[in-house]
Amino acid sequence: MFEFIIFALVTSITPGPNNSMLMASGIRFGRKKSLPHFCGIWLGFSFLFFIGGYLLTFLPDTIFQYLQYFGYIVITYIAYKVATTKSSSEKTQGLENPFTFIQASLFQWVNPKGVVMAVSGLTAFGITNVEGALIYFLILPFSLSVWLLVGEGLQSWLKTNALLERAVYITLGLSMVGSLLLA
Repeated sequence: MFEFIIFALVTSITPGPNNSMLMASGIRFGRKKSLPHFCGIWLGFSFLFFIGGYLLTFLPDTIFQYLQYFGYIVITYIAYKVATTKSSSEKTQGLENPFTFIQASLFQWVNPKGVVMAVSGLTAFGITNVEGALIYFLILPFSLSVWLLVGEGLQSWLKTNALLERAVYITLGLSMVGSLLLA
């Protein structure tokens, strides 16, 4: 079980679509407005691991493959929206509102990194879906908080440097696309 806790910590704190979007939301909207997004990831992924992690192991490979392709398309679109977010000093485009709780929760089902984490976690470590979901439920608040708080911490600093803010959004978008190569 200790090995799975390390796996959960590493997979939840490393860059990926959820963390990149949450950091961008923290930069753009701050912690308070990003809390529904935060909670949607936290509870949505825990639910995915609890229910979906078990069910996804029974999907035929072709359906799993189509689900992955759909996830790639969604993440690429969101990465584009993050990368093209205008700086705070420019007219609002790109990220106009933070993700809602429902949007962030539903996103977990098409997030290739999340789906791979759930399936590989269940199959490689021989734990139950209840144990895995509980571990992620306890670890995710810490991991997600790091990204959200770093984003919020950068918020006031980046508002004074539009070029650097633009570079951060592009980097976050590229890291989302880059995470697809690992999924």
